[in-house]
Amino acid sequence: MLKDLAFPAKRELLPQMLTKINDEITAYVKDDKLINRLKVCAEEILVNIVDYAYPNKEADNKLFISCEYLKDKNALRFEFVDEGTPYNPLEQVPEVDINSDIDERGIGGLGIFLYTTIMDKLEYCYKDSKNHLIAIKFLDDRKAMLAGMHML
Repeated sequence: MLKDLAFPAKRELLPQMLTKINDEITAYVKDDKLINRLKVCAEEILVNIVDYAYPNKEADNKLFISCEYLKDKNALRFEFVDEGTPYNPLEQVPEVDINSDIDERGIGGLGIFLYTTIMDKLEYCYKDSKNHLIAIKFLDDRKAMLAGMHML
Protein backbone atom coordinates (compact mmCIF):
# COMPACT_ATOMS: atom_id res chain seq x y z
CA MET A 1 0.00 0.00 0.00
CA LEU A 2 1.21 3.48 -0.86
CA LYS A 3 -0.02 6.09 1.58
CA ASP A 4 0.51 9.78 0.86
CA LEU A 5 3.83 9.20 -0.87
CA ALA A 6 5.13 12.75 -1.48
CA PHE A 7 7.01 13.84 -4.57
CA PRO A 8 8.11 17.22 -5.88
CA ALA A 9 5.75 18.02 -8.77
CA LYS A 10 8.46 17.76 -11.44
CA ARG A 11 8.28 16.05 -14.84
CA GLU A 12 11.70 14.46 -14.41
CA LEU A 13 10.34 12.55 -11.39
CA LEU A 14 7.42 10.99 -13.28
CA PRO A 15 9.32 7.72 -13.93
CA GLN A 16 9.93 7.30 -10.18
CA MET A 17 6.29 8.00 -9.37
CA LEU A 18 5.10 5.57 -12.02
CA THR A 19 7.48 2.85 -10.81
CA LYS A 20 5.95 3.06 -7.33
CA ILE A 21 2.44 2.92 -8.75
CA ASN A 22 3.37 0.05 -11.09
CA ASP A 23 4.70 -1.95 -8.14
CA GLU A 24 1.32 -1.61 -6.42
CA ILE A 25 -0.66 -2.43 -9.56
CA THR A 26 1.34 -5.56 -10.39
CA ALA A 27 1.01 -6.86 -6.84
CA TYR A 28 -2.73 -7.30 -7.46
CA VAL A 29 -3.28 -7.32 -11.23
CA LYS A 30 -1.95 -10.07 -13.48
CA ASP A 31 -3.63 -9.09 -16.75
CA ASP A 32 -1.07 -7.18 -18.87
CA LYS A 33 -3.76 -5.24 -20.74
CA LEU A 34 -5.32 -3.98 -17.50
CA ILE A 35 -1.89 -3.22 -16.01
CA ASN A 36 -1.08 -1.04 -19.02
CA ARG A 37 -4.44 0.73 -18.88
CA LEU A 38 -4.01 1.54 -15.20
CA LYS A 39 -0.48 2.81 -15.81
CA VAL A 40 -1.75 5.07 -18.62
CA CYS A 41 -4.43 6.46 -16.30
CA ALA A 42 -1.93 7.17 -13.55
CA GLU A 43 0.49 8.79 -15.97
CA GLU A 44 -2.19 11.04 -17.46
CA ILE A 45 -3.32 12.20 -14.03
CA LEU A 46 0.25 12.83 -12.85
CA VAL A 47 1.22 14.73 -16.01
CA ASN A 48 -1.84 16.98 -15.65
CA ILE A 49 -0.94 17.75 -12.03
CA VAL A 50 2.72 18.43 -12.83
CA ASP A 51 1.93 20.55 -15.90
CA TYR A 52 -1.14 22.49 -14.75
CA ALA A 53 -1.72 22.46 -10.97
CA TYR A 54 0.99 24.90 -10.04
CA PRO A 55 1.36 28.28 -11.76
CA ASN A 56 4.78 28.84 -10.15
CA LYS A 57 6.96 25.99 -11.44
CA GLU A 58 9.95 27.16 -9.39
CA ALA A 59 8.22 26.79 -6.02
CA ASP A 60 8.50 23.70 -3.83
CA ASN A 61 5.36 22.12 -5.30
CA LYS A 62 4.35 18.70 -4.04
CA LEU A 63 1.99 15.98 -5.04
CA PHE A 64 0.90 13.00 -3.00
CA ILE A 65 0.07 9.53 -4.25
CA SER A 66 -1.85 6.81 -2.46
CA CYS A 67 -2.76 3.40 -3.79
CA GLU A 68 -4.48 0.66 -1.84
CA TYR A 69 -6.13 -2.64 -2.49
CA LEU A 70 -9.70 -2.77 -1.20
CA LYS A 71 -10.08 -6.43 -0.34
CA ASP A 72 -13.82 -6.26 0.36
CA LYS A 73 -14.44 -4.75 -3.09
CA ASN A 74 -11.60 -6.50 -4.95
CA ALA A 75 -10.57 -3.11 -6.27
CA LEU A 76 -7.60 -0.77 -6.49
CA ARG A 77 -8.14 2.72 -5.13
CA PHE A 78 -5.81 5.49 -6.24
CA GLU A 79 -5.72 8.96 -4.74
CA PHE A 80 -3.80 11.87 -6.20
CA VAL A 81 -3.51 15.02 -4.10
CA ASP A 82 -1.96 18.38 -4.89
CA GLU A 83 -1.91 21.82 -3.30
CA GLY A 84 -2.29 23.62 -6.60
CA THR A 85 -5.00 25.71 -8.17
CA PRO A 86 -8.45 24.22 -7.48
CA TYR A 87 -9.51 22.21 -10.53
CA ASN A 88 -12.11 19.49 -10.94
CA PRO A 89 -11.19 17.47 -14.04
CA LEU A 90 -14.51 15.60 -13.82
CA GLU A 91 -16.62 18.74 -14.03
CA GLN A 92 -16.51 19.03 -17.79
CA VAL A 93 -15.19 15.85 -19.31
CA PRO A 94 -14.42 16.75 -22.92
CA GLU A 95 -16.05 14.85 -25.71
CA VAL A 96 -13.36 13.22 -27.79
CA ASP A 97 -13.94 11.84 -31.26
CA ILE A 98 -11.47 8.96 -31.19
CA ASN A 99 -12.38 8.06 -34.77
CA SER A 100 -11.37 11.37 -36.32
CA ASP A 101 -7.93 12.03 -37.73
CA ILE A 102 -5.47 13.16 -35.07
CA ASP A 103 -4.76 16.37 -37.03
CA GLU A 104 -8.47 17.28 -36.89
CA ARG A 105 -8.81 16.92 -33.12
CA GLY A 106 -8.45 19.79 -30.72
CA ILE A 107 -5.56 19.88 -28.30
CA GLY A 108 -6.14 18.49 -24.84
CA GLY A 109 -8.79 16.43 -23.14
CA LEU A 110 -7.70 12.98 -24.30
CA GLY A 111 -6.08 12.10 -20.96
CA ILE A 112 -9.20 12.99 -18.97
CA PHE A 113 -11.29 11.05 -21.50
CA LEU A 114 -9.01 8.02 -21.07
CA TYR A 115 -9.13 7.80 -17.32
CA THR A 116 -12.85 8.53 -17.10
CA THR A 117 -13.39 5.69 -19.58
CA ILE A 118 -10.98 3.16 -18.05
CA MET A 119 -11.64 3.66 -14.34
CA ASP A 120 -14.89 2.40 -12.82
CA LYS A 121 -15.47 5.16 -10.27
CA LEU A 122 -14.03 8.64 -9.93
CA GLU A 123 -14.43 11.33 -7.32
CA TYR A 124 -13.01 14.82 -6.95
CA CYS A 125 -13.08 17.11 -3.95
CA TYR A 126 -11.24 20.20 -2.81
CA LYS A 127 -10.60 20.15 0.93
CA ASP A 128 -7.96 21.56 3.23
CA SER A 129 -6.65 23.66 0.31
CA LYS A 130 -5.90 20.53 -1.72
CA ASN A 131 -7.24 18.88 -4.85
CA HIS A 132 -8.14 15.21 -4.27
CA LEU A 133 -8.79 12.94 -7.24
CA ILE A 134 -9.82 9.40 -6.34
CA ALA A 135 -9.99 6.67 -8.98
CA ILE A 136 -11.23 3.13 -8.39
CA LYS A 137 -10.85 0.12 -10.64
CA PHE A 138 -12.73 -3.08 -9.80
CA LEU A 139 -10.65 -6.15 -10.52
CA ASP A 140 -13.71 -8.37 -10.83
CA ASP A 141 -15.35 -7.87 -14.23
CA ARG A 142 -18.83 -8.47 -12.81
CA LYS A 143 -18.44 -5.69 -10.24
CA ALA A 144 -17.07 -3.36 -12.89
CA MET A 145 -20.08 -4.02 -15.13
CA LEU A 146 -22.47 -3.36 -12.25
CA ALA A 147 -20.69 -0.11 -11.40
CA GLY A 148 -20.79 0.99 -15.03
CA MET A 149 -19.13 4.33 -15.59
CA HIS A 150 -20.80 6.02 -12.63
CA MET A 151 -19.06 8.60 -10.54
CA LEU A 152 -18.86 8.10 -6.77
